[in-house]
Amino acid sequence: AAAQWQSCANNNGNYTPNSTYQANLRLLSSTLPKKAASNTNLFATATVGDVPDMVHALTLCRGDFNASACQSCVATAFEDAQQLCAYNKEAAVYYDPCMLKFSNKNFLATTDTDNQGLLLYNTQNFTTNADITQRLLFTLINSTAQSAANSSRRFTTSRLDVGSSPTLYCLMQCTPDLTADDCMACFQSVLSVTLQYLGGRQGGRVLGVRCNMRYEMYPFFQGDPTLRIINLAPEVPAINNNTTPATVQPPAAAPPPDGKATVQEQNGTSLIFPAHPWLDMVRRVQLD
Repeated sequence: AAAQWQSCANNNGNYTPNSTYQANLRLLSSTLPKKAASNTNLFATATVGDVPDMVHALTLCRGDFNASACQSCVATAFEDAQQLCAYNKEAAVYYDPCMLKFSNKNFLATTDTDNQGLLLYNTQNFTTNADITQRLLFTLINSTAQSAANSSRRFTTSRLDVGSSPTLYCLMQCTPDLTADDCMACFQSVLSVTLQYLGGRQGGRVLGVRCNMRYEMYPFFQGDPTLRIINLAPEVPAINNNTTPATVQPPAAAPPPDGKATVQEQNGTSLIFPAHPWLDMVRRVQLD
């Protein structure tokens, strides 16, 4: 697995070395990667142990990766989560091919979207008019979201080509146990976060446990896009925004080499947006 990002729940308690909780984590780490890889949707959940050492886990691999890459990524995720969030009873880690969350709280009991999301954005801005940029992003995210929510795998890749505007690529995915309505509800939060915090950015990601989104100005997923978008939305609906985002002024980044653009975390910088009901953390990123 390549780049990684983590969300550590420091307020959910800790476990100790060689404890029953750690043993249950190790048991999950030996079974969940294979379980996910053998699932046609590359998705798995599991619960191990008894209270107070019960561990609940969920993993989802990206729909354009194969079973082998999925299994390898989930196995790595278990190892990294226990290092990056050392002895935390709850942790979530994200990679390009997969994500993993485990917790002592039974977050599997509900398909409601949780209040933790990781936002990463490109430091480069579009050069197009701000209003056009918002319409491009709204069209891209809204169209891709509808396609993904209504697909059996809750997964879609897309390409937006509208006149002389920049070509944009997008990938959106929900956990396949969500209904189409629940998936779309999760994507509505993603859309809101995107328009509030990613407006003007040449690329960005919203990473959540139940759904995720990434868009770029270059193709980053495997295979051809499953959706092509050629018509721009006439307007952007009003977004219910009662929050005031913190101001971030990341340093300027050099333009990416052609064909070699990747998104990577910069300096591990993170900011908290406590007022937003869905967003937990923001990390600024730049193109290498």
